[in-house]
Amino acid sequence: MKTWLTRCLLGGLLVTSPALAQDDDAPYAYPEDEPARDEQQEAEEDAYERRRRQVDETDDFRRVSEEEGEEGDFKELAGVDDPNIGFAVELIGGALLLDSSEGNFAKTVAGLGLRATWEYGRTFNLEPLRENLWADLRWTYGSYSDGTDFIRGDTGVHYFTVAPAYELKLGKTSLGIFGQLGGGIGYQTTSITIDAAETKVNGIKPVFQYGVGLRGRPRLSNKLSLSFRVEAMGFRRGYLNDIFLGGSIGTAF
Repeated sequence: MKTWLTRCLLGGLLVTSPALAQDDDAPYAYPEDEPARDEQQEAEEDAYERRRRQVDETDDFRRVSEEEGEEGDFKELAGVDDPNIGFAVELIGGALLLDSSEGNFAKTVAGLGLRATWEYGRTFNLEPLRENLWADLRWTYGSYSDGTDFIRGDTGVHYFTVAPAYELKLGKTSLGIFGQLGGGIGYQTTSITIDAAETKVNGIKPVFQYGVGLRGRPRLSNKLSLSFRVEAMGFRRGYLNDIFLGGSIGTAF
């Protein structure tokens, strides 16, 4: 019986495969044992990712800007990122040289006024015309007195004009040189006082406006700009030619 058991045990040992120990040269790599990433490699990968996003955004913008309208015309996007509306209001001040009906040198008086400006070139949605075409709705006033204590004459002249203009921008600055032509009406009020008796004479004449100047619109904020001008403007009423030399200042939005 012992001989039989001994033979069974020896046979089992011969059939069983040997258990080998793990090779110490290739240990199991735990997550905490992985080498740290190289900082330079991370920086290069981040830079590549940023460049890739910029290229994608540029391609998207180009694709949108090159979209065609219903009739196949190129769609201009000149006004997409412009926060300004194109309106300005300015106070006017300067010297008004009123032509003399007596043939003498012009009477120089203070010229005051107010104007509103509309950049109607924005309605065309074309970049070269957006700030180059604009028009003024303008009121200008000047007055003077002449005579003695017994006989005195007081005269006031009002100009109400509408005048479009074209401006040439000076490079990338906010400045531009402009020429302007327009028209309107001139309203003149005259009162003649003799002793205590006063006689008033009022009249209206058509006015032709013309002139040149320098216009600036430096930006104060995202939607607000300082608007100013220096100009030489003429007002032709009948045979009289009045000249305004001065400027204006206000705000544009």
